[in-house]
Amino acid sequence: MLAQGEKPVRPAQIRGIGQVALMLAPLLACLVVTACGGRKTARVKLPPPINPRVGWTQVGLASWYGPPYHGRRAANGEIYDMNKLTAAHKRLPFDTWLRVRNLSNGKTTQVRITDRGPFVGKRIIDLSKAAAEDIDMVGSGVARVRLTLIRPPKDKARAGTAAGNVKPANQKQAGRFDVQIGLFRQRGNANALAAKARKNGHRATVRRTTDGESRHFRVLVAGGSATQANARLRTLRQQGFEGFLHPRRD
Repeated sequence: MLAQGEKPVRPAQIRGIGQVALMLAPLLACLVVTACGGRKTARVKLPPPINPRVGWTQVGLASWYGPPYHGRRAANGEIYDMNKLTAAHKRLPFDTWLRVRNLSNGKTTQVRITDRGPFVGKRIIDLSKAAAEDIDMVGSGVARVRLTLIRPPKDKARAGTAAGNVKPANQKQAGRFDVQIGLFRQRGNANALAAKARKNGHRATVRRTTDGESRHFRVLVAGGSATQANARLRTLRQQGFEGFLHPRRD
């Protein structure tokens, strides 16, 4: 029964409301899955990793991320600091250094890969806020950029030492190497990754490392010579692990 003055809802109006709801559904789903900076909040299957040489380039859209990810753990185990020159890429190895050029204004910055992403559309890189400020894209949020793989800057070649990262070795280097596949502040997380590696047929150990007042737990997979360790690394990557060669100190 209708109240006084109330008009009946016609079938056409009901259909119109349903169409609006259908139009809004994908947008609401997008908001649930992603944040404004294009970061993932759910498990996403990554494309196969790549390990290109210095000079490799890629052109596409860049975005940036800050709060609420500032202070959270990045994919490589470090704590993400939006005021440092870092970035997220879906396929490049951690600790890869890139020069990023904003193609709309020519401004450049240099970043180190510490995280995975972006997971929105066809964006190719998620920059830290500091890097986004360097190339004047904070306001726009998205910019077309050219990525160029570079050698680590001399003053930043060991930028990851606070988290225990070591510059990867190549096959021509002498000595013995293991493959580092993880670095954690919590031993339980390191033990879990080591167990996963063992289930995949690798000999994995967890070692405690201290740098100043910081304590971390490094997950190492037994390698051997540089050639053997690189072969082990390729197998690990095929199985979905991330890693790099770590000089053996025994």
